[in-house]
Amino acid sequence: MSKNSIRCTWAGCAVVALAALTSSVAWADITAGGSKEPSSVVVAQASTPAARSPQTAVPADTFAMHQRGVRQAAAESNEALRRYIWRTRMIYNFRYNDFAPKE
Repeated sequence: MSKNSIRCTWAGCAVVALAALTSSVAWADITAGGSKEPSSVVVAQASTPAARSPQTAVPADTFAMHQRGVRQAAAESNEALRRYIWRTRMIYNFRYNDFAPKE
């Protein structure tokens, strides 16, 4: 049994590195040979919110800083308010009934 069995590791590392480099070059050539157009991206969303008119927008300085987002969501719609409160429930601890429009 040899005391210096680690001598072969440099040669093994060189072979592995060479194989990794040549395989990455081969993959780059395969993907570069494909179409030059970028692939299309599909984004799934529940719905697109309607654009608000400037007249219905809530002025930013009307409410306290930590309430601006919830007040703007309440002015948008009940669904927007519900989503905002759900997203920020652990941060602000807002309640829906406190900000829902009274009807």
